[in-house]
Amino acid sequence: MTETQEEFRRRTEEVDANLYEQVNKRGEPHRGRSFEYEKLAVEYSHRAFQLLTYLNGGALVAIPPALAFFKADVGRSDVLLTAGAFIAGLVLVLLAQGCAFFVMAKRAEASMYSYHEQFNRAVALQNSSSSQAYADRMSASLENSTEGSKRLARSDKWRIAAVILVHLSLAAFLFGCGWGAWVVLLAKEVAAI
Repeated sequence: MTETQEEFRRRTEEVDANLYEQVNKRGEPHRGRSFEYEKLAVEYSHRAFQLLTYLNGGALVAIPPALAFFKADVGRSDVLLTAGAFIAGLVLVLLAQGCAFFVMAKRAEASMYSYHEQFNRAVALQNSSSSQAYADRMSASLENSTEGSKRLARSDKWRIAAVILVHLSLAAFLFGCGWGAWVVLLAKEVAAI
């Protein structure tokens, strides 16, 4: 007994619907938590960007008052190195923010490709499995899926770059603080002798 094209289409839709129903039933709690964690990660990264901007910018502005307060006679090159570290920290956090933008932009693009993938799949299932329209839509669905996966992979690379830049910005801040403190301590010792 052979099934008609219409029976095949209905059966395919039913299998497809059952699959998505089972996936949603089992996976929805995990997907929901994943979305919440993603929102928290964005919020924390925003706070980290602000904090690093305030730390590096504030330290840069605080150099002259700190030198005056400690009455330290510090060499120009030491002051410039300390200020340069804080400026580098500001530039690095700015670059990290740019990377974070690309993380979100690539994820948005991936989501649109996922939408188009599902749209093309749904349209394909409205046609006979042996028709050219079915083949074209399924091919388009696969292309959308592939392109969306590429966007997610690029998003992950931008995320890694942002994390590295944030760490470098923090390192620049710590170096600037350490070098500045060391120079002031040495200047005070020299002045005391």
